[in-house]
Amino acid sequence: MAILSVILDIFVLCPFLILGILYLMLKKFTKKSVNHFSKAADITTIILFFSIPATVKFFWSFDIGFTVLIIAILIAMVFTVIEWRTKKEIELMSLFRKIWRFLFLVLSLTYIAVLLVAIVQKIIILLSV
Repeated sequence: MAILSVILDIFVLCPFLILGILYLMLKKFTKKSVNHFSKAADITTIILFFSIPATVKFFWSFDIGFTVLIIAILIAMVFTVIEWRTKKEIELMSLFRKIWRFLFLVLSLTYIAVLLVAIVQKIIILLSV
């Protein structure tokens, strides 16, 4: 059980590892000519929703899980209003796909930013000692 917990922790703290593994697995085991990266990114987006709060809590002991969820809801609302204003009829699957892919980009950049800030902060602390 402890090994499973360690593996789960590694995946939560390293979501891009999951992205790579999923991409390679989808490319190897699926015969269809589908966009493997999109499928892997869709699954990784779910992991990023947990990774960002876990990483922030790990480095700074601060919980931002609810904030990440609220920002995702606000992004979805903005996309829905834009879609509603530009098109006569909203296609839900297309809208959800756009929101989900944008959330992947935002969450990925946020995760990278959190890691970079944490690394710089640790370097500054080590150099000041």
